[in-house]
Amino acid sequence: MRFIVFLITFMMLFSGCSGKEVYKSVIDFGRYQSNLLLKTTPISDDLNMTYLENNIESNLTLVLIHGFGANKDNWLELAKELDDKYHLIIPDLIGDGDSSKPFSFDYTIDNQTKILHQFLTQFENKNLVLVGNSMGGQIALNYAYYNSLIRLVLIDSMGLKVENSYVDKLGIKKIRDMYFNVCSVEKMQNMIDLSFNTPPYIPNIVLEHLTQEKCKESKLDTHKYQGILDKNFNLKDDMTTKSKSINTPTLIIWGEKDKIISVKNAYAFGEYIPNSEVVIFENIGHMPMMEDPELTAKAIINFLQR
Repeated sequence: MRFIVFLITFMMLFSGCSGKEVYKSVIDFGRYQSNLLLKTTPISDDLNMTYLENNIESNLTLVLIHGFGANKDNWLELAKELDDKYHLIIPDLIGDGDSSKPFSFDYTIDNQTKILHQFLTQFENKNLVLVGNSMGGQIALNYAYYNSLIRLVLIDSMGLKVENSYVDKLGIKKIRDMYFNVCSVEKMQNMIDLSFNTPPYIPNIVLEHLTQEKCKESKLDTHKYQGILDKNFNLKDDMTTKSKSINTPTLIIWGEKDKIISVKNAYAFGEYIPNSEVVIFENIGHMPMMEDPELTAKAIINFLQR
């Protein structure tokens, strides 16, 4: 991954910097490479959404929606591959990244979808293509159920459970231990390992910074989980019925080695969504846009050009 190459390069150049400084430098450089500007807009009196946007004029606007506990910068590698072709908008969902993080917010899929719609009405280009990963995929799918879209791209999306994944089979107690109170480097590394088939190398100084930031969000993350999953970690909003009603042309991308959501869900989505196609990436995990951004971009571009 180029992201990690840049990270190591910065480590070598700025060996006296803290993990926070190194990480920020890498993120800033990634945004610069992708021609993305950081912006913030109010959604209501007490909610602000932060997002990245490029200045490309295009007849399509791609909205890239991150997964649970992630943020807009998960898309930097893919954005670089798409930058000269499409107008890109990459938000932090409420509760993540640099957007507002109210503990009182209703973090259900439906409410996140409503907030996303309020956010997107501020932009003139209505030819929207939503690209969502994991929980972001479920939000994108829910958006397509209620609103008109040009195209929809689901990447290892939440919303169905037709087969238990590797993580599901570990049991509720183990899952809670892994995902709640991530306040040790070991736990953070475990989360990273689950997200990739070939986990990236991250220097310990940066891993410590990421752990500190994740630990700060522990209580909020627990609250957010309660918005989308019940106490047995089952989806509160199963998308089976809604999927069958979506007529938006849809591309379903999945990493064959996804440990978090079974690849069999990809085929189920392909069966349920009438106008859809499924692309499976071999030897890729839960986050194809980070593990192989070139392959992911190629699949999306081919889909949009057809």
